Amino acid sequence: MKNSAGFTLAELVVTITLMGILVLTAIPTFSKLIERTQFQINLSNMQIIKDSFLKYYYENHMIGNPHFPEEPENTLLDSTYRETTLEDGRTPDDLFSGDLPYNTNQYPYNYYWDDDTSDTGFITKRIIIKDVDSDSPSYNEYVVGEI
Repeated sequence: MKNSAGFTLAELVVTITLMGILVLTAIPTFSKLIERTQFQINLSNMQIIKDSFLKYYYENHMIGNPHFPEEPENTLLDSTYRETTLEDGRTPDDLFSGDLPYNTNQYPYNYYWDDDTSDTGFITKRIIIKDVDSDSPSYNEYVVGEI
């Protein structure tokens, strides 16, 4: 009778080959999962910014001075904008429980607002938060808040 205390070379090669096939099929699936997750995180962050800026508008509306936070000069919600003092004395970071969110690549979002006049003559105020990072999974995606 043969001693079967170890692996033969053929068993080892087959095992390594099977492990390689499993890894090669798992990597693309894992990469797609990471990209979808980052996309959803970015959309959620843009939604959080929009909701916070709408809340700021409503808070100021209650005291008779309705306005959105001022737009950044370069339209980016970057570190320079985070240090800006808003009309009520707060900074943009103070509007969040933590810091103003960036995308998953740590790049700031684009922010601007405008007035849209509809066919009926009503003026709608809109804010747009957009991901302008070309390396981001949510590149050119945006959220719109309207009042």
